[in-house]
Amino acid sequence: MRLIESTGVVYREAGNFVASVREQCERELDARRKREFALACAPISRGAEKSIESFRQNPTYGGDGTRVDLAYALYALSRGVSAEDVSAAIRARDLSHKGTERRQEEYIQRTVKKALALQQSQSRGR
Repeated sequence: MRLIESTGVVYREAGNFVASVREQCERELDARRKREFALACAPISRGAEKSIESFRQNPTYGGDGTRVDLAYALYALSRGVSAEDVSAAIRARDLSHKGTERRQEEYIQRTVKKALALQQSQSRGR
């Protein structure tokens, strides 16, 4: 929904309208979280045998989510997983400490971009 014109008068059904928009947003967010959780907990197709969750549980990374995300991104991308699916898997963990949703998305994009660059440099070095 979008506002096209405003007279400054408060909408009579404002309470119901805001409640319905909030419910719709919550349903969409819940569906997104469920999809991302499913991606995080199951290996993604095309040769990825490990899920991001297996990387999160690996003591090698000492619980460092940034290291886990990059390691998983490198692993998954090298096995043909799409950048979008890798992004969704990273997004499945709580990134609120990274700041706003915009900053979280920027972090995800930086991580995937770095993994792609590392993957390319490794393939050139072979």
